[in-house]
Amino acid sequence: MEAISRTRRSSWQITKAVIFALVLREFQTRFGERRMGAFWVLFEPIAHITIMMLIFTLIRARAVPGMDFPVWLLAGMVPFFLMRNIALKLMDSVEANRALFAYPNIKILDTYAARVIVECVISACVYAILIFALGFWFGYDVSVAYPLRWMGALLIGILFAVGLGVVFSVVAQVMPNIKSFIRLLFLPLYLISGVIFPLWIIPNQYLPWVLWNPFAHIIDNIRSSIFVNYPDIPGINYQYPISLTIVFLFFALGLYRIRREHLLSK
Repeated sequence: MEAISRTRRSSWQITKAVIFALVLREFQTRFGERRMGAFWVLFEPIAHITIMMLIFTLIRARAVPGMDFPVWLLAGMVPFFLMRNIALKLMDSVEANRALFAYPNIKILDTYAARVIVECVISACVYAILIFALGFWFGYDVSVAYPLRWMGALLIGILFAVGLGVVFSVVAQVMPNIKSFIRLLFLPLYLISGVIFPLWIIPNQYLPWVLWNPFAHIIDNIRSSIFVNYPDIPGINYQYPISLTIVFLFFALGLYRIRREHLLSK
C-alpha cells in the first residue's frame, strides 16, 4: 500500500504529463514523418514575412519616421499571425483530437493548452530567426526598448486569442459551416489592424472606427514597447484590449462549461 501511495500522482502532475504528451503529438503531426518537416513548418511563415518585407521595403520604398521599416513590419506581422493561428487552431482542436477523449485523463482544455504552446514555440522560432537575420546580417537595431511592456502586450494578445479560439471552438461545433467565414474574417482584420501600414496614416474621421478592433491596440502596443520614439496615437491604450480579453476569457470558459458535454458527444 505504501508503494502505491508513493507512486500515485497528483492531478497537476497528470495534467502536466498529458499536456507534454499532447505537445509532442502536435509537433509530430505538424512536422510529419518527412525529414524536412520541421524546416517547412518554419520556412512557410518566414518566406511569407520576408516577401512582404521585400515588397514594402524595396518595391514600394515604404518607411516609417525614426524606425527601421523591416523591424517595424516584423514586430507587427509575427504577433498577428500568432494570435490568428492560436484562434484558428483552437477552433479545430476538438475535431482534431476527438479520438483522444476516450482516455479519461485527456480533457478538451488540455488540447487547447497544447496547441497554444506549439503555436508560441513556432512563432518564437520564426521571430528569433528573422530578428537575428535583420540584426546580424543587415545591421538593423533589433533591441526592445521596454522589454516588460513588450512581454505584457504580447501576453494580452495571446490570452485574447485563447478566449477567441475557445469561443470559435464552441460555436463551430454548433455551426460547422461558420469555420470558413471565420478564416476569411482574418483577412480584413489583417488589413485594418495596422500590421502592414501605420495607424497614424489613417484619416482622423476613420480612426475611431478602426480602434474598435482590439488587434489594432495590441499590435500598436507591442510596437510602441520596441521603439523608443514611437508616436502616440490618440485612442490607443492598454485598458481596452485588457478589458476585452477578460470578458472573452470569462465568456469562453462559461460557454465551454455549458457546452462541454456536447463537444465530447458529437
